[in-house]
Amino acid sequence: MPGFDPDGPPTRVIHPRDEGAGLDAVVVIDHALFPLAAGGTRLAPDVTDVEVAALARAMTWKFALYGYRVAGAKAGIRFPAGGDRAVILGAYRAALAPLAHVFATGPDLGTDPADFLGPGDPVPVWARSHEGLGMDDLATGHGVKAAAAAALAHLGRPLEGATVAIEGFGKVGGGGARAFARAGARVVAISTVDGSLVDPSGLDVEGLLALRERHGDTLVRHAALPARPREELFAVPCDVLVPGARPHVITRELAATLACTVVAPGANVPYAGGACEVLAARGIVAVPDFVANAGGVHLYETAGDGESPGACLERIEQLVAAATARVLAAAAEGGVTPVAAARALALDFLEREGGR
Repeated sequence: MPGFDPDGPPTRVIHPRDEGAGLDAVVVIDHALFPLAAGGTRLAPDVTDVEVAALARAMTWKFALYGYRVAGAKAGIRFPAGGDRAVILGAYRAALAPLAHVFATGPDLGTDPADFLGPGDPVPVWARSHEGLGMDDLATGHGVKAAAAAALAHLGRPLEGATVAIEGFGKVGGGGARAFARAGARVVAISTVDGSLVDPSGLDVEGLLALRERHGDTLVRHAALPARPREELFAVPCDVLVPGARPHVITRELAATLACTVVAPGANVPYAGGACEVLAARGIVAVPDFVANAGGVHLYETAGDGESPGACLERIEQLVAAATARVLAAAAEGGVTPVAAARALALDFLEREGGR
């Protein structure tokens, strides 16, 4: 279709730079079918143009699958050793000002809601906290929980009592862990860059969140359990695996060894090439990342500033659960993987709405 090739490069790649401030960034706008593009900004020392382009494509699938007339986009800031975070982010916001009419952004890996608000700006729902966690993190985490519940229901199984392993106990991982635990699931493993914690009887999620508040990723060294190598998380038998860190963590080789029933991603682009086909052949339900982790999109697009956090999260769960059920039904009917089915549904939306 004009303006979007699902196998082609993005429409626009911009490189905001300010040598004096230490800013080296990339903004990728995936297509030009809609006037506005949106996606988060991640801050990491090793973020690449290729990674950001893949994440922008994932945002395209996400918006289209859920029926939002917004183009996918993403941004990355390469944070240098010894860089001044406040100065770099200030330069980044200044560089984005001329793009405000075409690109909207917010927090992602390494950034926080406050990074995108100016002095005196009203605090929108997505930038607020609820019960000690950020609403943006909770929205995505509750969406992942809802996707996992819908996938288990597709198999005739309940979420209550199910075991869950979560890679990446950061913003989304923490929000998801709380959502799973409060729904009656048992979180049996979590990981950070510093290692993993495993307890088949169930981890104390609230205790781990408190440790994270004090120690960050090194929380695994301060828990009552001995820390294990982080990669051991993927060997833990569980009902639901939540990949929640960097892209392409689930390779073909890893997909052949996972001991789970459902994969419900918190991270973007977690499946490497061929992994979904391997999982499908093994009978493992691999929920598309852009279906499961869309809670933040719904929070930005539909939440009213006067709405209660609980009502926001409940609606997000309903939207993600319904989309997951629709995708899994389409996959079963077409004899394809859930990712292929979801992309077909998203392409249908872009074909109908892109020319309007």
